[in-house]
Amino acid sequence: MSQNTFICSQCGSKSYEQFSRTQVRCLDCGTVNEFDTGYTPKAPFQYTKYTEVLDAEFNQKELNIPASLAKRFINFTLDLFFVSLLFTFIAEKEIFYDIKGEVVTLNNIGIFALFGLYMFYCVLLEYKFGKTIGKYFTKTKVISTTNSELSFMQCILRFLCRYIPFEFLSGLFGNKTFWHDSIPNTLVIEE
Repeated sequence: MSQNTFICSQCGSKSYEQFSRTQVRCLDCGTVNEFDTGYTPKAPFQYTKYTEVLDAEFNQKELNIPASLAKRFINFTLDLFFVSLLFTFIAEKEIFYDIKGEVVTLNNIGIFALFGLYMFYCVLLEYKFGKTIGKYFTKTKVISTTNSELSFMQCILRFLCRYIPFEFLSGLFGNKTFWHDSIPNTLVIEE
């Protein structure tokens, strides 16, 4: 048998189907013959370095890498800093002055105003853009784990869950997911 031309050993046909590097099947009689065409079959899939993700040739799954705790801390710090600056700017516009023009200390109205501003900031930006200004700088974003768009209710629930007692400790142990992520089915990922 020549290395360049296939001829079936059973029926003499030249038509074949390659199914391994050194074996072919005759299309006329179905006999398996040894014939090396140099063909290397493609693997139907291959594993990436992330063992949970299967990278199929036609069905590639998007890989969502959770953001590190360090980046999440930077997000929180930058967001608080930005909201504090915004609150200070608003307070300077005479919202928190008494009748005599003297500055009022941060009373209940001021605390509620700060809480409302922080809620408006977080919920609106995460709902519209999937990220706050802190997440913009660290190149992270919030997504829904339900394979759908991030809903307005998820953003509100995410914000409110931050005020569960000891919630800030919830992501430091176990699966490293904070309650304000797991309860509303969200995840902060690398962009």
